Amino acid sequence: MNTPIMGYSVIILFAVIMTAITLFINKKDGNQNVGDLLTAGRRVPFGLVAASVCVAWIWTGTIMASAEAGVWFGINGGFNYAWGAVVPFMIFIPIALRLRKIMPKTTTFIEFIRERFGTKLANVYLLFGIALVLYVCVMQAVGIAYAFEYTFHLNFKVVAFLSAVLFSSFIAMSGLKGSIYNSVFQFFIIMIVIFVTIPLIINSVGLENMYEGMLRAATDTSHPQHNPDALNFFGSAGWMYGLSAVVIAMGQVVLSQGYYSTAAAASSSKGLFWAYLIGTILAWLPIPMIFGNVIGGSVYHLGVSSEELGVSTGAAPYIFDYFLGSGGAIIFVIMIFMAGLTTGGNGLAGLQAMLTIDFYKRYVNKHATEKQQLTFGRGVIFALGITIGICSLFLEGVSLLTIDIFSGILFAAPTASLIIGLWSGRLNPKVSLFSIVIGLASGLSAYFMIDNDDLNWFVGNMLSLFLPFIIILISLPFTHQKYDFNKLKNYQPEHKINL
Repeated sequence: MNTPIMGYSVIILFAVIMTAITLFINKKDGNQNVGDLLTAGRRVPFGLVAASVCVAWIWTGTIMASAEAGVWFGINGGFNYAWGAVVPFMIFIPIALRLRKIMPKTTTFIEFIRERFGTKLANVYLLFGIALVLYVCVMQAVGIAYAFEYTFHLNFKVVAFLSAVLFSSFIAMSGLKGSIYNSVFQFFIIMIVIFVTIPLIINSVGLENMYEGMLRAATDTSHPQHNPDALNFFGSAGWMYGLSAVVIAMGQVVLSQGYYSTAAAASSSKGLFWAYLIGTILAWLPIPMIFGNVIGGSVYHLGVSSEELGVSTGAAPYIFDYFLGSGGAIIFVIMIFMAGLTTGGNGLAGLQAMLTIDFYKRYVNKHATEKQQLTFGRGVIFALGITIGICSLFLEGVSLLTIDIFSGILFAAPTASLIIGLWSGRLNPKVSLFSIVIGLASGLSAYFMIDNDDLNWFVGNMLSLFLPFIIILISLPFTHQKYDFNKLKNYQPEHKINL
């Protein structure tokens, strides 16, 4: 029997581990400056970057929402979750390399926006960047809380709040370097857990039983998870979700400062390229496909109803507990806890950079010393951890996949201006802002006005991402002024940079 005491023991154990990492970093880098805190000194080797990228993208959603997608859409759920979430990284890699080449001393993508488009648009992107990280972190706290609630029967609100405070306190003191060190440690643990437990579940259920369960769900209308497309790899609903997953992940990747900070921390552009490619394609991509099919197939086999799961996000912990017993359930919770802590930490490390450089130094204290910037960067992240914890309290009973789908509409619209603005000098600030407003407004309008819950989310996501691209591309031939990217090579931040 998994008791609440065991659950709290897991939380305390990880608090001790993360405290030890913080003490190690602070002892090793006693004279830490702003650059060390925000970009780990820009000398992180390829292997550490690859592990950090992989684990930062292993959200609680990668495991729990991909399993949920397998329950919702059947055999193609996990696959569509996976490819849809990887495509934005294939776009982000050239973005990071381009930014590194044309503006070598930048730390945040907001700095680029400010130099390229001006202060007003930079402030718009700053708001989107802050909101995105807060959303990501709240989602991690919610995912962790679900896992502990299902397994140890802990109070959802208590766990959500404690986990948010834990990963924010860790980043507040250790910065990006702490996030990377923690990611490397947890990368190996997560991979071991996945590739030991999943074969055990497959062996317990049997691939034939998974297939028969999906067949029953597809043909028997009385099946609790009845889905005519459960065995149809080309089922339209699943592929619609795959396209939406591209939109959802686009904003989560392109507007997340954590990935830019990790890219800036890489010791070389070549290392950055291979680290992001291997970290996403080789290491991350198989995970949601495995969980979508194994967990989804197991739910179909058992004929578990939505009422038994409580919320479909609980499919993964339910299956781990059912087939692997108490020990398997504990292992699953540890894996989710690790995933949530690393993803939340990576997001907050990026937010620490934005708030220190693009907010505090620019608007609050223009003459701030390195010590004052460090103090602010640490204090604001700890305060935001409490805010994240409070926000997560109100999401009990809400599906992670539902939250994820809606987030695509909110954060996809600004990506077009950033991407095109990195290569085209003809894009101007007015068109950029107009495209963002129209994309966001049209996406939200479609979501709330289309009276079809199987269609409104899809149309909303498509409009939010693609309409800004269309508006910008149409405008380019009519713009005569051209921005000179050579200016960016001479950009000098107001804190020490190690290149």
